Amino acid sequence: MYRSTRRAVVASLLVSSVVCGGAVVVAPAAGAAVPAASCTVTPGPNDTYVTITGEGFTGPRKLNDGESTEDLAIGPDGTFRVQRFQKNVNYTVLAVNEDQNFIFVNCMRVGSAATPKPQNPQNTTPVQPGSRRDVAQGRAAGIQAGTAAAKKSCETKPVADKSGQQHSDAYWKAWTQAANSAFNRVCRGR
Repeated sequence: MYRSTRRAVVASLLVSSVVCGGAVVVAPAAGAAVPAASCTVTPGPNDTYVTITGEGFTGPRKLNDGESTEDLAIGPDGTFRVQRFQKNVNYTVLAVNEDQNFIFVNCMRVGSAATPKPQNPQNTTPVQPGSRRDVAQGRAAGIQAGTAAAKKSCETKPVADKSGQQHSDAYWKAWTQAANSAFNRVCRGR
């Protein structure tokens, strides 16, 4: 009975070898821990290229993009790094030898390496105290504060909270005028 079980196992391995194109995957021994291999695809700045990186591989390996296959240079630490201009492609790392762990590993797409662009580039330069821009910002903030105060109650005029903000006198003067004007306009309309 022992021989028939062994023959069945050997026969099933041979059949699976033929079906899988010659690749036989054998699980590692229970005591041996095999590190997991991983592969990531990261878009470059402005999405002009992608960087493909991997770790946990034993060489030799190949990189497949669905149309072509190229050799990968696996470092002694099991890592690789490749840049490609084909961005919208699914990449797979393939084993060359049948006895290698991880016959194929699909690469996962991750977020962009690009730094986020500022939402409003004109606000990246500091505002000069007393400048037109400084006064305009004070006026805009005052209108918002005056309108909000009037919606709460027409009994209490808006008061500037200067505790945590460093602004020029011109800013606060424009804020006060705009806040009072907006407050009066909303309260007159009631």
